[in-house]
Amino acid sequence: MENVFTTPIALAPPPNQLFRMTDRRLQIGRILRKKGMTQTRLAEAVGVSRGHMSLIISGQKAPSLSLLERAADALEVDISALYETSRTVPVAGRVGAGSRVELVDAFPQGEGLFRVACPEDLPSREVVAVEVEGDSMSPIIMPGDILFFTRNFVGIDENAVNRVSICETEDGRALVKLLRFGRDEGAFDLFSANNLQPPEYGVKLQWAAPLRRHIARQDVVIIHE
Repeated sequence: MENVFTTPIALAPPPNQLFRMTDRRLQIGRILRKKGMTQTRLAEAVGVSRGHMSLIISGQKAPSLSLLERAADALEVDISALYETSRTVPVAGRVGAGSRVELVDAFPQGEGLFRVACPEDLPSREVVAVEVEGDSMSPIIMPGDILFFTRNFVGIDENAVNRVSICETEDGRALVKLLRFGRDEGAFDLFSANNLQPPEYGVKLQWAAPLRRHIARQDVVIIHE
């Protein structure tokens, strides 16, 4: 079986461009003021120095997810309250990475399964987020990961070819795959990162858009607005 993932192909943004929830602007300082709590007291509760906590609050140091969970407990708030929520994106549905997923737009515009923060460098009005089902793209993309893409066009985005992309087949399947031009005009070959998942050849697509950002499932924080 051909393994196209051994050749240099753009799979996703480089690791230093991957969006993580901990890159978002934190609201810890505002919450401290609202609750009348000092940075020193919060630092003691979380188990770090005051200087360390000060760097996190000012945005000069990125906190770990476990530290944020401890901070949320100490502040008696949901962890999503620690993030700026002015730019959020609804997770509009799920895409299959080995699983068959029907793409059904069952939500009113602006709503979805849940909401996550929008990456800073993406325009929230044009971005779509989806949740992954199945493991055909593992270990690059895992079940429960959140994928961001832009769909402000009709048909196949030319940048989707030779990249990991989100697409919808003519028979209504929503997939995340590596796309290549197929042998026949208008058809595409779809490849998985997992060698146990065979490629699909000559697939007709309704649309395809390149993956723009990726949040690993362990870094996903649902935003409650």
